[in-house]
Amino acid sequence: MKMKMKRKHAVVINIGLAILAALWLSHYYRLAVVSGKSMEPALSQGDLVVVRMGVLPQRGDIAVIDSEVLHKRIIKRVVAVGGDMVIVSDGELRINGEILEEEYIKEPYEHICDFFLVPPQCVYVLGDNRNFSRDSRMIGFIPIEEVTGVLIYP
Repeated sequence: MKMKMKRKHAVVINIGLAILAALWLSHYYRLAVVSGKSMEPALSQGDLVVVRMGVLPQRGDIAVIDSEVLHKRIIKRVVAVGGDMVIVSDGELRINGEILEEEYIKEPYEHICDFFLVPPQCVYVLGDNRNFSRDSRMIGFIPIEEVTGVLIYP
């Protein structure tokens, strides 16, 4: 009888520990589903991605953003961070004077000549499929507090 009771306690303790571990992990990592084609070819409609929560995005990261302007969650590539000088000219994107090599974009696209400084605590994001992406070109700079996390690569 005591053996059955110990076994039941062990099962309850193991279930409790599993629940605590899941809650702890969900604080740092989440799953997200890609919606749309703005990040092709890197990400496609319906792809399941792992997001590391609460991470400050760096240039080149793919970020998950809760956009207040669009009133929805979007996934875009961070091309510039606060303090970066961005120059768009002659079909090139320059960050702090250096041409940004963008092997990941789907196809060439029309650049509109522009020059700006990314404000502190903001990022400038673009979709990899530039011809089919609503991004910072339309919605402006993204405040850091709207960035919920960055994607983890396998």
